[in-house]
Amino acid sequence: MEVRRDPKSFLFFIILLLLINSPEPQQQSFTSRSRYDEIIVHEWNELEVVNRTRYGDFDASKDKWLNITGLKDEDGFAWDLLGPVQERVKDQARGLLGVTADAAFDGTLEDQQSVPVYRNVSGYVQGEWVRSPLGRVRHPSDMNLSAIVPDNPFPMVEYERNLTGTSGMIRLYITETDGRMRTDKNRSISEITVRMVIGDNNSIGGNWWELVLNGVHFPKFGGSLVTTTSDKFAGIFALPHFSLSQHLYSESQNFLNRTIHETIDRQEGRAYPTWNPWTSAPDGASEGMLANPHCEFVLFLQEHPIQYLVKQEQNPENRLPDMDWLEHELRYPTGSTLPRRSPLSLSMVGFSPDCGFVIESKGPPDYSHEFAHLVGSKTEEFNDRARHGIIAFAMTLSLQLILLVKQMKETATPSTRNRISFYTIAMLALGDGFAFLALIFMHLFLGTSQLALYTTAFLALFLGVFELRFLMDIWTVQATEQMRQDRQQASAATPSSPQQPSSTPTPPPTTQISDSLPPPVTAARPPPIASDQDDTAGTAPAPAGEQTQTVPGRAELGTLYSRYCLLLICIFFVTLQFTTVRFTVRSFYFNTLSFFYLSFWCPQIYRNIMRNCRKALRWDFVLGQSIVRLIPITYFYAVSDNVLFSRNDLSALMVLAGWVWVQILALASQELLGSRFFIREGWAPPAYDYHPVLREDEEGATMPIGSTQAPDDDSSPSSMSKAGESKGKGTKVFDCSICTQDVEVLVLPSGASSENAPGLGGMILQRRAYMVTPCRHIFHTPCLEGWMRYRLQCPNCREILPPL
Repeated sequence: MEVRRDPKSFLFFIILLLLINSPEPQQQSFTSRSRYDEIIVHEWNELEVVNRTRYGDFDASKDKWLNITGLKDEDGFAWDLLGPVQERVKDQARGLLGVTADAAFDGTLEDQQSVPVYRNVSGYVQGEWVRSPLGRVRHPSDMNLSAIVPDNPFPMVEYERNLTGTSGMIRLYITETDGRMRTDKNRSISEITVRMVIGDNNSIGGNWWELVLNGVHFPKFGGSLVTTTSDKFAGIFALPHFSLSQHLYSESQNFLNRTIHETIDRQEGRAYPTWNPWTSAPDGASEGMLANPHCEFVLFLQEHPIQYLVKQEQNPENRLPDMDWLEHELRYPTGSTLPRRSPLSLSMVGFSPDCGFVIESKGPPDYSHEFAHLVGSKTEEFNDRARHGIIAFAMTLSLQLILLVKQMKETATPSTRNRISFYTIAMLALGDGFAFLALIFMHLFLGTSQLALYTTAFLALFLGVFELRFLMDIWTVQATEQMRQDRQQASAATPSSPQQPSSTPTPPPTTQISDSLPPPVTAARPPPIASDQDDTAGTAPAPAGEQTQTVPGRAELGTLYSRYCLLLICIFFVTLQFTTVRFTVRSFYFNTLSFFYLSFWCPQIYRNIMRNCRKALRWDFVLGQSIVRLIPITYFYAVSDNVLFSRNDLSALMVLAGWVWVQILALASQELLGSRFFIREGWAPPAYDYHPVLREDEEGATMPIGSTQAPDDDSSPSSMSKAGESKGKGTKVFDCSICTQDVEVLVLPSGASSENAPGLGGMILQRRAYMVTPCRHIFHTPCLEGWMRYRLQCPNCREILPPL
C-alpha cells in the first residue's frame, strides 16, 4: 500500500524545534542592572571631564593625561603617535586645499571661500592602504589590560583587527543622513558614522575585519574625524582632544557635549539596556566580557575638492556650479543636466592607539597616479547604478522566461519530454530560486531600490514557478517510463511455466552491434512499451500476481517541491556563512559554486549518452540560457564597482565561460555526429541505433523492406523504377512513406568491413540523413523525427518504436 507523506508535518516539526530551542526572554537581574547603572554613571563622569578640559590638556609628549578610559598613563597606549599623525594629516590637507586649509583650521574660512566639496558626504569609497613608517610594532603585553578591563578573563589572547602586513584593501561606507544625523545651527559640524571594511594582504588566507566608527564631519572644508569606542577605549569622549586645532576642538567639544548628553538620556529612558551606543561591532551588538580584545582605530579623513570636467567652450566664464544646487539635484532630481565631475575621493590617515600601527591611503604624491587614494561615489549615484543593474538583471530574467516558454511549447508531448534531463532543468530552477532569495535580502545590504528589488524578485519567483511546473511534467513522464521498465524487467526475471520440449533446436541469441540492424520482424521481441498517447494519469497494467503500481501522484510531487525548497534554503544559508570568511576561502567557495551552477548542460549530455538520443533542447534555448546566465556572473567577476563590491577575478571568469562553451560544443557534436561518438563501446547500456550502416548480402535480411538486388548499372533506364534499386555504385534509393519522396542512402557491398570501406568517413554525416526502424522501414530523418514527436509508432506497420 502506498504511503503518502504530507510535507506540512515536516514543516511543522521544524518550526516546533526552533520554538523549543529559542531562548526565553530573561528578566534583568539585579547584578546586570547595577552594572548598567555603573556604566551610565561612568559615562556622565567622562562627559564631565570633556567639558572641564581645554585644548592641549591631553599631550603624552608633555606627560599630560586625562581621567578617561584609554587616555590614562597607566593604560599603556601609544599616544606619543598622535602628534606625528596630526602633522601628517595637516600636510595632506595643505597639499589638497592650499592656504584654505590653514583658514579652515583657524576658523577664519568665510562662506565665499568655501571649498568645493560635498556638504553631505554620504556614500562609499574604496582603495588600498599602506603602512606608514610613523607607527611601530607593539605586543599585547605592552598594554595594561588588567587595569583597563579587569573583567576580561583572557587578557593575553591575540588581538583582532591587528594589521600585521604592509598593505591591503579598505572600503568606507559613510552615513550622514539629513534629518537623522545631528548638526549645529550653522551647519559647520555634523554627526557622521563610518562602517569600515579593512583587509590584510599578508595575513593567512587574506583576513579582513568590519567595524563601525563614530565621529564628526566639518562640511566647510570636508574634514572628518571618527573613532571606535569600547570598554577599554572611550573614543567618542576623547574625540575633541584629537582635533587638529583650537577652533576644531571647540566646535567638536560643544557639539559632542550636546549629542552625548542626548544619547545618555536615551540610554536611561530605554526599557532594555543599551550598553554601548557607540559600539564598533558591525551588527550593533555590545562587546561582551568574553569577546576577544581588538585594536582600536582613529581615522582622519579629508575630502578632495570636486573637479569639473567641462570644456572651455561649454563654460567660457569658468563659472562653477553651486555645491548646494548640485547636492540638491542629486538628492531630489528635477531632470536638470548635471555637469561631469570627478568622483567622490578621500584621503585617509589612521592609527591604532593601542596596537601602535599607522596606515595611510595609497595615492599621490607618494605613489603613482595608478593609486588615487580612496575613490567611490555618492549614495545617490550608487543608488542609480544599483537600480540600473537591477533593471538589467530583470531583463535577463525576462529573456530566460521567453526561452523557457518556447522550450515548453516545443516539448509538449511525452516523447519530447522524455529526452530532456530532469537535473538540467532542476539546476536552472535552483539558480532562479537562489536569485529570488538573494534579491529579497539584498535590500538589507543596499538599503535602496526596494521597489525595483522586490519587482525583480517577483519575476525570478515567477520564472522559478514555470520551471517547477516544467520539472513536474518531465518527472511524471520519466517516472512512468521507469515504472514500466521495472515491470518489464520483473516479468522477464519471473520463471515461465514448464513447456513441452520441442524437437526444433533453439537458435542462439544474437548480439546486436552498433552498426548493424535489429533482428527481422519475425524474431521474438520484448513486450512493447506504451504509446506516447497513453494517459499518464491512469493505472498502468502490472504482471499477474504483482501489486498494481500507479503513476506518481500528489504526494510524490509534494515531496519533489519539498526537496527543492529544502535544498535551496540550505545552499542559500551556507552561502551567507561563506560571505564572512577570509578572501581565499570565500573566493574558492564562490568559484566552486559558480562552476557547479554553470554545469547545467552536463546532465543533458549524460542523458543523451544513456538514451542514445539527440535534439532534446532547442538551440536558441541552449545558447540563450548560456548567455543570459553568464551575464550576472560576468558582472560580478569583471566589473570593479559592482553593487556587491565583490573582488574581480578575470581568470576564473575565463575558466567558467570556457566550461560553458565546452558543454555547448559537446551538445552540438552529439547532434551532428551522434550522442555516443566520443564514448567507447561498452561504456553505455545497449540502445537501438536509428542510423545504422547498411550492408548488402545474398539473402538481404539486413536491408530495409523493399530492397532488391538490382545490378549496379546506372545506365539502365529503369534504375529508379523500383524501391531499393541501385542508383550508382554503393548507392540505393528507397521510398519514404511519410513524404513520399526518395531516400538515397550509401550501402556497403557484400563482404566489405566498416573499417576498410572507402568513403566511410563521409558516411558518418550521410547516415544522419536517413533512419531505419526496428521493423526495417526506412525514412528521412526529419520526417521520422517529426512523426516521433507525437507518436512512437512506425507509420507503416504501427509497431512500437524505441524512444529517440
